[in-house]
Amino acid sequence: MQVIIKFMFTIFTTISIFFSNLLFPATIYPESENFDFSFLEYPEEAVITLEEAGLTEQELVGRASAELPEYVQSGGYDDINGITVSPYYTANVSGTEIPVYASVVFIRADDTGTLHSFSEIYVEPDTDFSFNIEITGADVTLENAIVLPESHGVKALCENNTVTASIGKTGIYTFLFNGANQYYGYTLIVREKIDEDAEIAEYIAEYGEDNVWVIDKGVYQYDYVNLVAHNNLVIYLREGAYVMANHIYDIDCAEDENKYFEDTAWYHNSIGLTRYPFLNFFNCNNVTLTGRGVIDLTRLDRRERRGVVFTNCSNINVSGIKIINSPEWSFISYCCTDVDIEQVDIIGNRGNCDGFAICNSHDVTVNDCFARVADDTFEVKALGGIMDSKNITFSNCIAWGGYARCFGITGEVNKAISDVTFRDCAVVYRDGIWDNDRIGSLVVVAEQTEGSIDGVLFENIEIFRDEGRPILVKIYDEEAENFEIKNVVFRNISYTSYMKPKIAGTDSDTNTVQVELDNIAVCGKKQHFPEVFFDIGKYCEVTTSEQQG
Repeated sequence: MQVIIKFMFTIFTTISIFFSNLLFPATIYPESENFDFSFLEYPEEAVITLEEAGLTEQELVGRASAELPEYVQSGGYDDINGITVSPYYTANVSGTEIPVYASVVFIRADDTGTLHSFSEIYVEPDTDFSFNIEITGADVTLENAIVLPESHGVKALCENNTVTASIGKTGIYTFLFNGANQYYGYTLIVREKIDEDAEIAEYIAEYGEDNVWVIDKGVYQYDYVNLVAHNNLVIYLREGAYVMANHIYDIDCAEDENKYFEDTAWYHNSIGLTRYPFLNFFNCNNVTLTGRGVIDLTRLDRRERRGVVFTNCSNINVSGIKIINSPEWSFISYCCTDVDIEQVDIIGNRGNCDGFAICNSHDVTVNDCFARVADDTFEVKALGGIMDSKNITFSNCIAWGGYARCFGITGEVNKAISDVTFRDCAVVYRDGIWDNDRIGSLVVVAEQTEGSIDGVLFENIEIFRDEGRPILVKIYDEEAENFEIKNVVFRNISYTSYMKPKIAGTDSDTNTVQVELDNIAVCGKKQHFPEVFFDIGKYCEVTTSEQQG
């Protein structure tokens, strides 16, 4: 049945794109005079073509195939880095060719890999602008295209194997081609220019030269970086800084994960790790990690290290960087307060390479970020420990889930979780269906239930395509007693999915599940009785704006 539904949606999407382009053709606007921009460019010694690496496209993406043994599929390699020159496209902006890069990603629906292509340009701040981008197929023949999120209001014109679109504001623009196929996606990131020298000078003036560590453009390799009890510190990765992790431990099976220990690691984090994360911050205050460099963890084996981890820290600012192909959770905030994350992008194809994991933290914002990973993308948890999770906001973020969940409360609820907001976000695709009582695009799922959940808002979110459940609220722990999920609101949500949303507790009437639905649109049409489109279990209180109005 799932195959039939998918086939029907593919046909429907192709027809919809055709008629949309026929009846409402894209308008290509005049470009701003003297449009000034720059583009992200990585060092040639770090980012090479497939030909230079002696690889074919199929050899590279085949490394993510689920047909391989788990620790081979998620293993590291060093013949090519996590970012390569995209073989799929060339692109130009206002007549200037810009680099198109690519990283391997995972498609759960087919249990295989593909390349996600991307470019990044920088425009003058605080100015009005309009430019045209042209994307031309190289190894891919382009027949039609759409631009997501649809809320951007950008339409694409496809002629003679070239897609053209007019863009007039900063943001994250993802192009899907040929019937919105999730293979061969391309993302253009448009952000404001930064004067790096001036910004570094400001940091030095504030914190002193010894406390501002600058990583210049170039290639760098480290085993790991451990920062304990640092205060008033800035780490600045300039544009083009390419930082790679060295592979040290061979992790070929589950037993190997517990085979290697680093003597002092246990004492330098509060999350129980026995090997250092690649970039570890512990008991730090007023730390900034910024710049437009990249952290590439491709050489590490499965679960050899976690990515960027902050534990027991306060006043943390992270912005601008990219994290590529972490072998386990990419970014973690655990037992932290006052954390601001902005314009951070995460791409990965390995199982358990979760994107942004905000755990047991207070007063956290995550804004204008992109994640395409083979696990959860933007998540809040409450693990063990002394802190709960409170006052956490995700805004203007784009998720592409290749395995599990996109936005929400995911799994561990061992302390209270409260006042969490996901606003003005979008899901491009989510295709995992391996357990439809655990995963979905927008989720509140409690698998461990020692805590509680109170106050979760999903607002102004569009889901282009979910092959499973677009919304899931579920007490997954069937043994739970006296567990509360309350004050969960879904407001202004638009989705297209293969399955119904679901709201369910357990067979015990001691548990509470309370959800409000407000302005839910299915396949672009507002539903006046949205609860009809939901599977609703026992002991669940579901209200709608229509009922309240």
